[in-house]
Amino acid sequence: MAGGHRTALGWAAERGRRAQQPRSARALVLALVLWLALGALPGLAPLPAAADEASPGAVLVSLTPEFGAVPEGITELLGAPAAVVPLGPAGLYRVDLPLGIDPDAAAAQLATAPGVRYAEPDRPIAAPLSPAALLENGDTPGDWGLWRVGAPDAWRVTDGAPVIVAVLDTGVSPDHPDLAGRVLPGWNFVDGNADARDDAGHGTFVAGIIAGRAGGGAPGVAPGAQILPVKILNRDAVGSTANFVAGIVYAVDHGAQVINISANGIMDSRALFDALRYAEERGVVVVASVGNEPNGRWNYPAAVPTVLAVGASTPEDQVASFSAYGAFVDLVAPGVDVTSTWWSPEGGNGYLTAGGTSASAPFVSGAAALLLAVRPDLSPAAVRQILLESAQATGPDGIDAFSGYGRLDVGLAVRMAMSTAYAAQGQVSVVDDTDGPRLRFTADGFAPGEPATVWLTPQDGPRRVWRDLAADAGGVLTVDLGPRHRLPEGPWTVTAAGEFGARVSATYILTLEPIHPAFVPIPAFDPQPDRVYFPETGHSLAYGFKRYWEERGGLAAFGFPISEEFAERDPVTGVVHTVQYFERARFEYHPELAGTPFEVSLGRVGVEVAPQAFPTAPAEAASDTRRYFPETEHTLSGPFLERWEAGGGLAMFGFPISEPFEAGGRLVQYFERARFEISPLGESGADVQLGRLGVDLARKLGYLR
Repeated sequence: MAGGHRTALGWAAERGRRAQQPRSARALVLALVLWLALGALPGLAPLPAAADEASPGAVLVSLTPEFGAVPEGITELLGAPAAVVPLGPAGLYRVDLPLGIDPDAAAAQLATAPGVRYAEPDRPIAAPLSPAALLENGDTPGDWGLWRVGAPDAWRVTDGAPVIVAVLDTGVSPDHPDLAGRVLPGWNFVDGNADARDDAGHGTFVAGIIAGRAGGGAPGVAPGAQILPVKILNRDAVGSTANFVAGIVYAVDHGAQVINISANGIMDSRALFDALRYAEERGVVVVASVGNEPNGRWNYPAAVPTVLAVGASTPEDQVASFSAYGAFVDLVAPGVDVTSTWWSPEGGNGYLTAGGTSASAPFVSGAAALLLAVRPDLSPAAVRQILLESAQATGPDGIDAFSGYGRLDVGLAVRMAMSTAYAAQGQVSVVDDTDGPRLRFTADGFAPGEPATVWLTPQDGPRRVWRDLAADAGGVLTVDLGPRHRLPEGPWTVTAAGEFGARVSATYILTLEPIHPAFVPIPAFDPQPDRVYFPETGHSLAYGFKRYWEERGGLAAFGFPISEEFAERDPVTGVVHTVQYFERARFEYHPELAGTPFEVSLGRVGVEVAPQAFPTAPAEAASDTRRYFPETEHTLSGPFLERWEAGGGLAMFGFPISEPFEAGGRLVQYFERARFEISPLGESGADVQLGRLGVDLARKLGYLR
C-alpha cells in the first residue's frame, strides 16, 4: 500500500461519580458483556458462547482493611475454599469459586458481610471477530483519516516519541513490519504469561492506527509512539471483567501514558470503575470506543467520566450510521474504510481496510500520545479538554449526542498544547460599537494571507475557538472576540497559531463592570433587622428576599447578591416582576401569591443560560440508582442525585434539562433553576458545587460587562 493510498481527503450516562450502591446482587452487578467494536468486517461470525455453563465462576470483591484475613474470611463466608487473586487497586480481588457455586448468589452473600465494599460476578467479555480478506499493498486509499484529522500538521512538531500507549485487546503482532521495534514486552492475562502476541488480528489492527511506521503500508497517528500489548481476550475474542481490570492496572504500573480500549458493553462494573480511577489518579489517559449499535444505550467503559468516548466519522465528515450515540459520546474520529496493520492465523502479517468505532478510538489514543510528547506535564483532564475543545464540529455548534464535541482535529490540538511556549505578543483592545464595547485581538508577524486558528483560554471555563481565519496582505491578523460583557471574567489568554508557523498570544484581565444601575455597588451600612449589607459584592438583601435566602441555604445555595432589587420584564411571559440577582440564582417576587410559600420564587436561570437544547435520554435508562424524569426526558444519578435531593429537589432546582457532560474540565448538569458542577472522580458528594448562573445570566442580558 506504500504510495497507493495517499489521497488527501478528514456522559455521561453516568458522567458523575457513582454513589455507593445498595449491597444487593441486583444493584451491585449487571451483566457486563463487551464486544470489540470493529463491526464492518465482512462475514462476522456469530457471538461466541459467553462461557461454559458447567465451568466454575468467579466473583470480583472489594474489601476494606477491616475485613480481616482475606482467603480465610471468604472461605468462611462461602462455606467452601476459594482461590483469591489480587487485581491491583487496593482491596480488589477475584475470587475463583468451586464448581457448583452460583456467582450471583455468591456475590449477594459476600456483599452483605462487614468489611465488603461491593461484590459482583466476573462477567464474560465477548468480542465477535472473524478473519476477513487481507489486502495487498496499494489496493485501497485507506489513510484518508490521517489527513482529515490533521496528523501531517501535527507531525511537523512531533511523531509521538517516546510516549507509551497500552493496547488492551487480543494482543499485538510484534514482528509486523510496520510495528517491529516499537512493540514492548507485555503480558497475557488469558494464559498468565509474557506472550502477548496477537492470535485474532484485532489488537494488531488497533496498534497500527496508533503507531504504524511512518512511510510504511499503514502509517499511524503517532508513528513514534511505543505499543504496550496487554492481551485480555483469547483467540475466540472472549475475556472477563477481571482481565480488563487487571489489564488496566498492569498498563498503568508498566509505564503506559495512554490506554486504548476498542471494546464496549451496555452495563457497568464497580471493579472497572475502580481500575479506571486508579489510572486517572496516576495520570494515565484512557480512550474507549462507544460501540456500533445506534440504540441510544450508554456503553462502558466509554461512559465512565474520565474515559474519552469515541464514535466513528465518515470521509464526508459525518457521523457513521452505525456509531452508537448518547450523552456519553465525547467526540468522533475516522471509522469507515480505515486501513491498518493486520494479523491472521491463515496469512500472518498483512493489512486490512475495515470500519467501526474500534478504528476510531485508536485515532484519539494516537492524538493523546502526540499531545503528551510535546507536553508531558499535561494531566488526563487537560488532555481531554484540549482534544474536546479543538474538535471540529460536524453539525450545529455545540455538544450533541451523536458527535459529542465534534470530529478529532489533532493538528489544532497539538498547537493548543504548545500555546504556553509562544513568545510573540499580540494586543487586546476595546473598540466601541453600536451595541456596546467589543474586544479585538490584533497580532502581526504572520506571512501575508497565512491561514490561522485563534483560541481564547479563560482561567476557568471552556476554550473558544475561531477557525478559518487568515492574516491580511501585511501579515496582520485581526479577530473580533465579541461584546465585552459576554467574554469571561478574570484573566485569560488569546492565542493565534498560523499554518506556516507563526504563533502569537496576548493576556487580558476582564473585570465585571455594571451597566444596569441595580448592579452598581451601594454605600456600606450597618446591619439592620430587615436589611443586611454584603461588602464582598457591595449589595444588600432585605425583607422577603432576605428571609427566603436565609431559610433555603443562604451562601451555599445562592451566593452573594450581585444586584439590588429592580423591576424586570419576563422575556417569555412579558410580566414585570421585582427581581434580585445572586451569584447562583435570581429571586422573583409574586405579590399575587402573598402569604403563601410561593410569594418568593426562583427564576428559571438554568433554562435561560443553557447554551443549547440538550439531547434527551431514553426512558429505559432508569434503574435502581438512576432516576428518570419523563417531564424533561432526562436522568439524575450518583452525587448529582444526592445533592439534588439533599438541597431541596424540585422546589429548589427544578427538573434536569440535560445529562451530565464535561465542560471546561468539569462535569456539569443543567437544571431548570441551577447548574451542578463537579471535578471528575472526586471522593465525596460534597464536591458538587452550584454554578454561577446568576452572574452568567446578568452578563448575557447585558447588566454586567
